Amino acid sequence: MLKTLAVVAAVAGAGIVVTACASMGPQADGTPRRQCLSSPLDTTRVIDEKTLFIQDRMGNAAVLHMSNQCLSNFDPTMFKFRGTSEICGKNDAEISGLDGHIPTPCFVDSIQWLNKDEAAKYR
Repeated sequence: MLKTLAVVAAVAGAGIVVTACASMGPQADGTPRRQCLSSPLDTTRVIDEKTLFIQDRMGNAAVLHMSNQCLSNFDPTMFKFRGTSEICGKNDAEISGLDGHIPTPCFVDSIQWLNKDEAAKYR
């Protein structure tokens, strides 16, 4: 009986290793794995009124494309996270700019994930 338990444990352990290896890289259909940026954000830079570059302390970076003109190079950009402190999708944080002293909500239209070389061009 003890020998049977050892075999079951070894097979279960091998399954965990296979599962862990399978979770790296692209998904089976070729689409990339879910990407996220974690707060605190290291860099936020307004590119124009509808475009924001963000990068976290781990070097993950993205360009957020807004559906409205809500950003300014002269005023701060504010983030209010929903549920977690990560941005993985376009509804994970409420982003707003300031129009004078009035917060202007930004609505994320799309997220363009960047590799390290692409991110370096935006810094």
